[in-house]
Amino acid sequence: RQRARRSNARDAVRGDTRTALLVAALAGGLALAGALALIAALISSIRRPLDSLVNATQRFAAGDLSERVEPDGPLELRELDSAFNTMADRLQGAQRRIESEREKLQVTIESLGDALVVCEADGTVSAVNPRAEEIVPDLKVGTQATGDHSPLPSLDEALAGEVVIDEESRTLSITAARLGSQEGDGVVWTLRDITERARLDRIKSDFVATASHELRSPLTSIKGFVQLLERSDALGAREREFVGVILQSTDRLVDLVNDLLDVARLEAGRMEVHPRLFDLSELIREVAALMGPRVEAKDQRLELDLPPGLPLALADPVRVRQIVTNLMSNAHQYTSEGGKITVVADRVSPQLELTVSDTGRGMSAEDLERVFDRFVRRDDGGTGTGLGLSIVRSLVELQGGSIDVRSEVGEGTAFTVRLPAEPERDAQDAPRHAIRGTKVLVVDDEDDVAKVICAQLAQYDVQTEIATTGEAALARLREEDFDAITLDILMEGESGLDVLRALRADPELNGTPVVVVSIVSHHQAIFGEWKVAKPIDPDQLADALGSAVLAGRTRLLVVGRSSVRPRLEPMLVRLGLDHEWVTSGAAAAQACRSRRYEVALVDAGIRSPESVVRSVDLRGRRLGQAVLLFSENGEPASGVAHTGVRAVSIDDAAEAVLATLSQDLDSPAGVESGPPG
Repeated sequence: RQRARRSNARDAVRGDTRTALLVAALAGGLALAGALALIAALISSIRRPLDSLVNATQRFAAGDLSERVEPDGPLELRELDSAFNTMADRLQGAQRRIESEREKLQVTIESLGDALVVCEADGTVSAVNPRAEEIVPDLKVGTQATGDHSPLPSLDEALAGEVVIDEESRTLSITAARLGSQEGDGVVWTLRDITERARLDRIKSDFVATASHELRSPLTSIKGFVQLLERSDALGAREREFVGVILQSTDRLVDLVNDLLDVARLEAGRMEVHPRLFDLSELIREVAALMGPRVEAKDQRLELDLPPGLPLALADPVRVRQIVTNLMSNAHQYTSEGGKITVVADRVSPQLELTVSDTGRGMSAEDLERVFDRFVRRDDGGTGTGLGLSIVRSLVELQGGSIDVRSEVGEGTAFTVRLPAEPERDAQDAPRHAIRGTKVLVVDDEDDVAKVICAQLAQYDVQTEIATTGEAALARLREEDFDAITLDILMEGESGLDVLRALRADPELNGTPVVVVSIVSHHQAIFGEWKVAKPIDPDQLADALGSAVLAGRTRLLVVGRSSVRPRLEPMLVRLGLDHEWVTSGAAAAQACRSRRYEVALVDAGIRSPESVVRSVDLRGRRLGQAVLLFSENGEPASGVAHTGVRAVSIDDAAEAVLATLSQDLDSPAGVESGPPG
């Protein structure tokens, strides 16, 4: 029985256990199903707004900036949806503003009077505005903007600044700018039609030239005759004083006329300088004397440090006076009462150095950077137009010089100018010696001016003749030999330019040295002749005329065999002897008819050297022609020994020519005027 009870008890326990396990399993299944249902519901609540956000983002990325999402789901997702909508609003607003600005820019570019051409880095045109289609129709989108047939200038030139191109019917101003900081970013070209501006500039230039001519011509006569009167011994002390006042007033009037043109000429790039030798120390003393009363009025001290024996300056004394006056005036203006102004000149080979310093207010670093800019004035009481120092720098640089400035606030300022100095050369080779005894044709339609030129040249023993028209000048040049001519440009009838063209086209006259004496000597058609401006400075005229006579002809004619040329010619070149080589007497005679030579060098080994010597008519110096004979041993051939021609060895020939050219014109060497024999 006990076993039966224990068995029943075990069965009851087992049944209860199975029931409990069944209940537990059922409860766990129900709990799992509930959890899964809850997870599914949660995923669904997250996925729906995420899908909506993803779809909106895709449409947004495709360019639909109007797409928005409805905030949904958990708090975090609703915040993300709101952030997306805010971002979309801002981007859409930015796009609207960009489009608006782009439309404005497009309208602006299309309405510009300037042509715009945009190019890629390889030069391919990527965009043009309507004005560009009118001005440069060949530059279409897709074409190359560079190349031999392009209407555009060099890119480097256009990037550096304005490039002006004159076409047949118009004038263009062209600039370029890179679209970014790198060369691969492309370039935008700007083209402006300045035809009307160029036309007005030409009208202005013509007016200035005509007005200047009308002013300067009577001034030339007044100044010239007063200068001649000043040299007269018949003047008393009082009359000489009056003449001095007239000269000073005339010089002042001339300076005023010139000053009216300075800025315009600098802007047009046509400012001229007329270099000649002059005493810089004397010029500084003259300016200092004129500044004296102004300096004394402010109780200032003006000290000059001008060492004796300073070489002459080779520059334009009128412009240098303008430079010195401006610098000293600035020093005076910006130095307080009791201050000191110092002017120092010295030789710093191969230049002269002029320093104007003061103990004035000095300048800040910012002022120093802009001190040479145009229309810049200091704000501490300075007066004037702000052009002075800009003009000074331009004038210095035009003469091959340089200028710099040092300054500290409260310590004063120092301007240093460097100008070319007199070259070291034999005094006997000076240009003024070259014109002694020459015959010069003076061509000017104003008789008074022509007479002044003749009187000024008379002191150098120059024989002169006057021609008042271009036709008369050409006729006299064809009738008689002249060593040089002075030529006015603005003449009635046949102008000076017409005369120049006729001279250069005539093989018999094209070697004639010409000195242009005119107020328009800057004209681009003057073929590079020597130039002297009116009113005429007699020393400047003599220097220019002498230089033209010396350089206006090939100085040496060599008549020799081709076989000796490789030996002799390098020696001539090494000494800088400009020469022409012919190989026969006939060629020598033809050369002498068309050119003027100083020295002839004849090869003793050439065929019939005596006939060659007799055929040489140098015409280079009226008072001293020279023929030299060269041979291997320095002995003349028997046929020419009786002519008295000096003979030299071939090794000494170049040095002998140089020595002959350096001799004084009044002490000729070799054959006297005319062919020997």
